[in-house]
Amino acid sequence: MAKQDLTTIISRALTDGEFRALLLSDPDAALAGYELEEDEEKALRNLPADAFDKLTMDLENRQSKSGFMGAFSLMSGKDAAVDASTLLNLLGNKYGGK
Repeated sequence: MAKQDLTTIISRALTDGEFRALLLSDPDAALAGYELEEDEEKALRNLPADAFDKLTMDLENRQSKSGFMGAFSLMSGKDAAVDASTLLNLLGNKYGGK
């Protein structure tokens, strides 16, 4: 369940500005009810405020250049857990998570 919840959290944070703001300002409230691995929760709590905005811009640029279908096509189907974890790692590593 944790990997499905991670996919949901990342998807919501990319598409729902209110949820993203809550995740960044009050992670306890935003993550309530989700089941996450300890390292996933820590990574989400340590993301800089602009990480999701930067990822969204990168995905849009990549889509316009290569026909990339976006994060949601990556995160659908049986490989969703891997892709959500990959996106979380990208958010942390590329965009400055602690």
